[in-house]
Amino acid sequence: MPGFDAIIGQPRPIRILTRLLARGILPHALLFTGMEGVGKKTTAAAVIMACNCLGSSEAEDDGRGRMTPGAGGCGTCAACRKIAAGSHPDLRRLAPAGGMIKIEPIRELCAFLNMKPFEARMRAVVITDAQALNPAAGNALLKMLEEPPPQTVMILTTAQAADVLPTIVSRCRQIHFAPLVRRDVAAILMRDHEQDPAT
Repeated sequence: MPGFDAIIGQPRPIRILTRLLARGILPHALLFTGMEGVGKKTTAAAVIMACNCLGSSEAEDDGRGRMTPGAGGCGTCAACRKIAAGSHPDLRRLAPAGGMIKIEPIRELCAFLNMKPFEARMRAVVITDAQALNPAAGNALLKMLEEPPPQTVMILTTAQAADVLPTIVSRCRQIHFAPLVRRDVAAILMRDHEQDPAT
């Protein structure tokens, strides 16, 4: 199941994001908050697919870098498949190493974002557990958020916005992901693992 169709139990975040995409006003930086396992990473991939899909008739660029209404990734074109696999050349994912995100990966990210996209309409960065940015890394990221490179979307995830440097939070559009109810967890288990949730 590609794109936004893969996200279960998060109607409000999906409604917000699809409206932003449809209106062509997706912010350059998003902060997804919520507990682990509620769909933040899946939603980040769906947003990136929606921005770069080559196959969906709904996801057309209007010539001004804006997506048309109903934008969503098809899940089958080359761009969507690469994004889903994490192998797209214009996508970078960062996560803590040893419990922390240090400055060197952020410097590498800055160098990456200063280049033109290789094949995507929008380069994308996903920083998982943004609360793990050490002070130097946080300040380096802040500079990118203050002067965002064109054709770029940065998505940060964390459990709580209060755990992230306030100056970073203030430069991101926050979207909260609610805890999943039992039936949503069951649906995800059935879909992803073909397991009976009662076992």
